[in-house]
Amino acid sequence: MRKFISLLAVLSLAVSAFTQTVIAADYDEDENDGEVFLSLTKTAEPLSDLTTNLTVITEEEIKEKNAKTLGDIIEGELGISYKSTGTLGQSQSVFMRGAKSTQTLVLVDGRRVNSISTGDADFTAIPASMIEKVEIIRGSGAALYGTGAFGGVINVITKKATPFTPNVNPYFSYGTFNTINAGITGAYANDVVSILVAPSMLSSDGYRPNSFYDSKNIFGKIGVNLTENSEIVLSGQAYNADIGNPGEKQPSPYLSKNWEDDNYLKLDYNTKIEDFNIKVSGYNANYVMEYMENHGYEKDKYNTINTGVKGNVTYKDFLTLGLEWDKTEFKHNNFMAVPSEVTNKFRENTAAYLQAVLTFGDLTLIPVVRGDLNTDYEDVFTPALSAVYKLTDEIKFSGNASKVFRAPNFNELYWPYSDYESWGTYEGNPNLKPEKGWSYDLGVEYSIDNFAAMITGFYIDSEDLIVNSSDFNSKPININKARQYGYEVGVKYDMCKEISHKLNYTYTRSEDTEAHKDIAYIPMHNLNYAITVKPIKELKFSADISYVTTTATSEWGAPEYLDDYCLVNARVDYQVMKYVSLWIKGNNLTNNDTYQLTYRYPMPGITGTAGIDVRF
Repeated sequence: MRKFISLLAVLSLAVSAFTQTVIAADYDEDENDGEVFLSLTKTAEPLSDLTTNLTVITEEEIKEKNAKTLGDIIEGELGISYKSTGTLGQSQSVFMRGAKSTQTLVLVDGRRVNSISTGDADFTAIPASMIEKVEIIRGSGAALYGTGAFGGVINVITKKATPFTPNVNPYFSYGTFNTINAGITGAYANDVVSILVAPSMLSSDGYRPNSFYDSKNIFGKIGVNLTENSEIVLSGQAYNADIGNPGEKQPSPYLSKNWEDDNYLKLDYNTKIEDFNIKVSGYNANYVMEYMENHGYEKDKYNTINTGVKGNVTYKDFLTLGLEWDKTEFKHNNFMAVPSEVTNKFRENTAAYLQAVLTFGDLTLIPVVRGDLNTDYEDVFTPALSAVYKLTDEIKFSGNASKVFRAPNFNELYWPYSDYESWGTYEGNPNLKPEKGWSYDLGVEYSIDNFAAMITGFYIDSEDLIVNSSDFNSKPININKARQYGYEVGVKYDMCKEISHKLNYTYTRSEDTEAHKDIAYIPMHNLNYAITVKPIKELKFSADISYVTTTATSEWGAPEYLDDYCLVNARVDYQVMKYVSLWIKGNNLTNNDTYQLTYRYPMPGITGTAGIDVRF
């Protein structure tokens, strides 16, 4: 079966390529809108001129996914494996190219949002209502962004009011488990000022006892054009959530609740002086989480304050110099302990990078060097090189090579000694070293107006990966060697104005080469197919199918394995009048109620949602 899936994905390139040549003559699609990509070089570059390891998820695609959070948006995208302990609000993890979720860097408008305590990003705390588009760099991204980008970078670009933005956009949806997603976006823009405000609420009873989720969020952005070539932008978010954690499938004594209260403010100044583009930003973020087990044995409070300043200067769109300073303070209080304050740490990082975009006819080279000075680990120097060669207007080859690293998070370093009785003990390890390695990929892409196909091979060679030891008295340790390798295949084909196809397939091996075992939760095969049909202007049908093969659930001992699973989802949109559209979506239409994304955390069977979207 696995060999068949691999063969199917690769053959789809050849089949689609043949099909498009037959139909292209009858195709009369509008000219490509020239999608640009910001995250790779920190300047707006045409996506067609960049490497094949990049993905842009547009606002229209986000809408079609019926996405509620960032996790919903990136699920099923090329090179990404998704893990969750349940429905809305439960823990979510993203694995890119076989790298763990702590090795995937998540940014919001270029600001790092990975937790310094766990290393993960909270995808639920980033509602889809505030997102304009998402840019994904699979693989080499650490050179520009520093620690944490082993597997890649996910950069969220938030919404901004423009003359084309709807002035008022209320929306409401209701679905299975009493799930409600409602909000309104208000926008105004003229030649001088732009204002966008987007309050929203998202709640669900959950499909298991104590799996409720209730959140409120408000996002805002104000921009002022100071001159023809300069602007200042203030953006911010306030997010509050109550979350129930049901624990594992079998009766668990560790049912718990979380209360989260997050907010940030970010100020950006952008200007152009002759041949120089200058960008400066400052930010402050506060994250508070309170955790309590239902039996009252544990009550913890985690408080994180993150402050930073960064800026870069670009000369003639080819040479960029950047400077960054970032400080994170972290406190952990356990109110059952004496004294209650068990962790009080900070980490400060200063970095500089230099990047060039060099063009030699059809060949573009992008060399990058970055240096980090950190209070927690040794100084790090990360070079990288990207190359793009355009053989013709339709065919390009590309490659990337980069040094990557990840600093240990505070839980890995400083977690206090904890006795879980029959489960064993656990404590942090302050002697951990940063994970480090090299990431490589090579790819080729063929693209015309209505068709695009690419294949990219990747390899990550790493050492000192951090895993938990397997003995009764467990703690994080560094292992000697690990490697992740595989290839990605993507095909996008607009057969005509009414029908479009999208297929992606990822083959991944992720191995601890010291223990000769697979790294947990990395499926070998991940296949996704989507189709959209518009029989008339007002009506649209869309469906997607995902197939994921078995995955190990632990790197130690004799691991349990999750079964293969296949999911089918479908959606219907109908525009009832100029400003109003209705939609209905069904998930897991085959009612597969036995699949799991995390061991012992079952997922629901068939679910449904219906909604209304109004845009004035």
